[in-house]
Amino acid sequence: MKNNYSIAHILPANEAALYNDVYLVLLYATRIPPHLLVSVNGKIFSLGVKGPMIDDDLGSILKLIRQRQVPTIFTRLSVPAIFTIDDLRREIKKYVLAYPRVDIGIATCLTPIKDFCGSVYHTETQDVNFVYELLPRLFEQNVAGNSYHLFMDKYLVGEDFSLRKYSMSDIYEGIREVRGAIA
Repeated sequence: MKNNYSIAHILPANEAALYNDVYLVLLYATRIPPHLLVSVNGKIFSLGVKGPMIDDDLGSILKLIRQRQVPTIFTRLSVPAIFTIDDLRREIKKYVLAYPRVDIGIATCLTPIKDFCGSVYHTETQDVNFVYELLPRLFEQNVAGNSYHLFMDKYLVGEDFSLRKYSMSDIYEGIREVRGAIA
């Protein structure tokens, strides 16, 4: 197994443009593991240790990213012809609400996102456990488009980022750390 997954041609993000379209967001992209969210026309959907985040405003996430200079990658996802933006918002909301929270043996932040991709894009996600397994499938299907970044300059080689591959035990350790920090 290669130790890295390369995300190529990452361009600087135009924050105003991030309020349009659908994005798979790697928040804290340089951390093992990164936190994953989906943005649909400026609304954020994610599953965390405190539970589901539904219809939160992208502006609050961008403010956190700017204040803490959080390395973040936004990969644009296509809107299938049979879906409207509102349909996509309903779909991701349904999948995020299907889980009580991120926890060991329950779900990771990827779980509702892979359910969403399986339903909306017909991506084969049965054996997907990590974002570095999902992204190549989305690119192969031409579902994933350009990637954009904030605060990633020092981590890029040219326009490419090497995401270090991690294990399920790394995810569980990350969950324990976050739970400990909020307890």
